[in-house]
Amino acid sequence: MDDQVADAVVHQHRLLAEWLGSRADRTVLAELRAAHTADFTLATVDGQVLDRETLLAALEDAAGAQPGLRIEITDVTVVARFGDAVLIRFLETHVMAEQATARRVSALLRAGDGTLRWAYVHETAVEPST
Repeated sequence: MDDQVADAVVHQHRLLAEWLGSRADRTVLAELRAAHTADFTLATVDGQVLDRETLLAALEDAAGAQPGLRIEITDVTVVARFGDAVLIRFLETHVMAEQATARRVSALLRAGDGTLRWAYVHETAVEPST
């Protein structure tokens, strides 16, 4: 299951980078929408807490807003397993025009219908290394 978890994290962020970094087809947004549970919440690096619909509305408005964005995922770690859910942690680095910002992310993914869906995400900013 650890490979499935890592694959789900990388896939989700590939879609996110495609949506934000280009004028992607709306099927990308539909796939992002389907990957989140109805009760999904996100705690952002600046302390906001967004529900699923607020996040997806913001994403819809941000299509192509970060041309050339790449998102690199490293250090995917399964922290705990709970029946049909898994708590994970990973490092997410956004790279655009040679500028990088990173965040340490904790997330709760729920299994169902053979797929993992995002139920909760908490982002913590990571200072750039010098």
